[in-house]
Amino acid sequence: MTSSVVSDAMDVESSSAFSPSEPVVDAVFVSKHNVSAEIYQNFKDCADTLLSGKVAQHEQLAFIQRTLQICENVIMTFEDEKQHLMSDVLLQWAMKQQKLSIGTLYTQQLHYKELDLIHIQFEYFGELLQQTLSGLEYLKQYYPNVGFEEAHQKVRNMAHYFLYYSIIVSRQPPAVIVKCGEAENHRRSRFWFNTEIRVLGGRSFGIDETNDNVKVNCYLITDETAKQLLNNAYLDIFESEEFCIEPNTTSFQKKDQRGLKAKFDDMKVAKKVQLRRDSVATKRYCLCYNIQLQTNCGIELIGKKVSLPFAVLVGPKSDVEAKLFLERSFADLVRHPLSDIPTHISCAEMADALEMKFQAIVETPIKNTDGPSIVQPKKFTMQAKQHLVTRLKPDQQGFLVLDNFMRLPVSEEFQQKKTANGGEWKLVPFYDWFFKLAEITNKYLYSMWYDGLIFGFCSKEDSENILRCCSRSVLLVRFSDIEYAKIKISTKHRNGEIRHHWYEHSDLNARSLSSELLTNHKFADVDLIYPDIDLEVALGGREKPRVSRPRNLLPDDIYFDNQGSAT
Repeated sequence: MTSSVVSDAMDVESSSAFSPSEPVVDAVFVSKHNVSAEIYQNFKDCADTLLSGKVAQHEQLAFIQRTLQICENVIMTFEDEKQHLMSDVLLQWAMKQQKLSIGTLYTQQLHYKELDLIHIQFEYFGELLQQTLSGLEYLKQYYPNVGFEEAHQKVRNMAHYFLYYSIIVSRQPPAVIVKCGEAENHRRSRFWFNTEIRVLGGRSFGIDETNDNVKVNCYLITDETAKQLLNNAYLDIFESEEFCIEPNTTSFQKKDQRGLKAKFDDMKVAKKVQLRRDSVATKRYCLCYNIQLQTNCGIELIGKKVSLPFAVLVGPKSDVEAKLFLERSFADLVRHPLSDIPTHISCAEMADALEMKFQAIVETPIKNTDGPSIVQPKKFTMQAKQHLVTRLKPDQQGFLVLDNFMRLPVSEEFQQKKTANGGEWKLVPFYDWFFKLAEITNKYLYSMWYDGLIFGFCSKEDSENILRCCSRSVLLVRFSDIEYAKIKISTKHRNGEIRHHWYEHSDLNARSLSSELLTNHKFADVDLIYPDIDLEVALGGREKPRVSRPRNLLPDDIYFDNQGSAT
């Protein structure tokens, strides 16, 4: 596939949310809600007139029929607004939440904040629903057996549906939870996580007041149990045989202007029995939250909310992380829970997903004293995105086979034999090559990456073409395409010569790359880091060698006169 075709495929508005826009006014909702409010006002006027007793006896039947017709219009209009909130607003938010769950905490937090606006929209619609339900409650009491019972039941069913599905898993567990041994307990961020259940709207139905401090239980279940729950929401839940979740209970808390929330903080997975790493690597688990909430109108919200599926590993396993990355990024888990990933995906979608995954790995805390980092991640350049998707061999239509991510060899690693001299070259698939470079950036190149000193994904040929266009001596720090886990320094010297130097990631344990660039004589005549960053200013300046020089005395008459006084 030519680079121009890849460029065209990438030339679409990015759906990535590494920096989502701030919530904006939903013009469609405003329009639909205004229509709902107007037709509700017509219903309210009729209901008030009927309940006031001002309608003459001989006119009551016709007035009731007119009111019932308005009720039907109210129900149709409300149904339209409800569908917009559920399908166009909440469903789209949840689908995006799934994709962003592979990203940084910063990315996820920005998306989470969008719920504040959605919560307000749900409050507006819930208020109309509750007032309509209340009006019909009075009408069916004062005018029984004329049709208000049926209208009341329809609105009640709509309210029940709306309220139950306004309870969401607002913070999802990560795609992979690693239950490490004691030797890896410093990787706290890998197996501690927070989740949350949130009720959107519901104030008009008294949900926040009625259910403050109500307990909610959480269970760790297998994907098989989750499949059964799809057909039977009242299925009795039993814990997984291999693992348990802690903490498994919390309480709903009323939050000012933000509804009702149940937060499960610092969750972790514990083993019940001794397990082999491979025995659980292929399994999927979900968190199941048991919901039992009350309203002020007699509607009970009882059921189970299930999280996105995830893997629980006994020790790190990168191929499983790669598969879960694909599931969270591309499977339709919100509309079709536990569904498979598609076979093909567009270049733009893959580029956005790779960007978010790289950002998340780079932001993974290394020390146990490091708390969760909420830092705006550094974006990929369009050149980097094009380079990455081109390595996955997309077709002429700008789509690539997802299996290439797992299986396509893109680099080589030399493996030393343990029992004999020599070794052999091993082919490395794309996911392993990509994940390893993100880990190296996290451990050894973090500051340089965020300071814009790492060019990153670039081929040898492209780097040479870039350097030839530079008028001054310059170096470019890039990731090796061919050699696994190596950093390449492509350099254009003052004489115009271009050279490439490489470093194993293990080399960076002894000396940081910034120190190497400042002190190694190979880079002594380099002025800039690509594109035009002064190397010494960016990295702290080179140490100038000290040269011993004799004192340069310029004797004059005063000097010789003073010599006598010294004796």
